[in-house]
Amino acid sequence: MMILARFGNLPSESVLAHPDWMGIGLVLAIVGSFLLANSILFRHPRQLVVERFGKEVQQLRNIREYIFHRVQVNVGFGFLLGGFGMQLFGHYSPLPAGVEKEFPALWIGIVVVLAVLLLLASWWWSLRAFRRYVREYFRSNPPEFEADLGLAREVGELFGLTSHADDTVESYVARLRLLACGSSRMRASSSELDADEAELEEGIA
Repeated sequence: MMILARFGNLPSESVLAHPDWMGIGLVLAIVGSFLLANSILFRHPRQLVVERFGKEVQQLRNIREYIFHRVQVNVGFGFLLGGFGMQLFGHYSPLPAGVEKEFPALWIGIVVVLAVLLLLASWWWSLRAFRRYVREYFRSNPPEFEADLGLAREVGELFGLTSHADDTVESYVARLRLLACGSSRMRASSSELDADEAELEEGIA
């Protein structure tokens, strides 16, 4: 408070000690409404049509964006409910006598910075969560990256795997499987398994 008092262009101490809860609540409600609209409405109609008829294979980055939008909806609802709660609190807790309402510029800045930080954290969390979901799925359903190089390239981009100059398909897939599945062992095809079983039966005979 002493530092703020040295600068005339900063809000007075009364604004920090007795904030206008209704004004702050309105700011939170506006930010929350924007986040909800951004996650629900700001999508191209062509994308909605494609999702409805399912004529296009979903790419991994689109699924990650869907996870991020779900988190964004939760953040938006949190801001919206918090804003309504502050307005209700401000309605029954008026400012003390002698304290005038001021434009809550400082609180607007705090809310905007908080929203940006939460969105950045949500984007980071969506990447980590999506990687975890993909890794759990691949552990239960080992992928055949050799037969689908497009999938291998997408998964490599998801996990940030870069190709080396001396990489072969086998070496790249081995590193990808170690990163995405937690195992460097190549999954044998059904024909290889049948051949191994045949050799084992001949050895026993």
